[in-house]
Amino acid sequence: MIQKLRLLLLLVVFTLYNCDSDDITTPVVQENPDIEEQDNSEEDKSAEVNTVDGIKIGPNYVVFEPEVTKSELGLWVKRKKGETNYHFVSGTEIDAINENYIEFTGNNLNGGSPKSPLSYTFKSPKSAKFRLVMRMYQPLNDGEAGDKRNDLWIKLDGDYTTACVYPTEELKKNHKFWGRGVRKWGSIHRLEGHVNGKKTLAKVVYNLKKDQEYTLTVSGRAQGCSIDYILFYEESLESTEKFTVETHTDLAAELPEFLRPD
Repeated sequence: MIQKLRLLLLLVVFTLYNCDSDDITTPVVQENPDIEEQDNSEEDKSAEVNTVDGIKIGPNYVVFEPEVTKSELGLWVKRKKGETNYHFVSGTEIDAINENYIEFTGNNLNGGSPKSPLSYTFKSPKSAKFRLVMRMYQPLNDGEAGDKRNDLWIKLDGDYTTACVYPTEELKKNHKFWGRGVRKWGSIHRLEGHVNGKKTLAKVVYNLKKDQEYTLTVSGRAQGCSIDYILFYEESLESTEKFTVETHTDLAAELPEFLRPD
């Protein structure tokens, strides 16, 4: 009998021990790596965007207003909100960034030779394919066709190769760059050049190299052609950010806001 009591006592002690062990909760200090990572990501995000001489340089884009040039404006005129010739938007149209832009006043509405060249020098933030576009407005008078006052001249100097249909050497020469923005903000997005002797209208894309310096030269062509801002963006953003740039595309409305000047 005593032996049975001893065995029963041992069984109770063993059971209690197991229950206590299961119920014991050891405090665990939960590390929260997200806090540190979030702080670092915010720092990295701000560090990725720099403004140099008015030119905003992000991780995969370069954007600036044309008036930041160090060149003399010449036949280009700065239009400011409140002035008579300023384009006043209506409805849902987005106003000019910082309420100013430049307009070419030379040549005529059809075009002409390159005049009043404006230069912009920047370093590429990465090695990638960068497309060039501009936000443009055509101040057409009554009766004027939609293909007037809609173009300028461009060329890009620096160490790069072509990433479009035009040969590299052609992209280093002045070519007509045109688009549509009939009485509203639209875009300049296509180059007029020659490929194998044939006139070609196509987008402009450059293979730029990280930290290499490039100089874009914009010259007046058609009188009235007005530019709000100039943008180089990594072409793959069209897929990741889900946008397109075609005829009449308003860059400020179609593209993500981070691709605008500050």
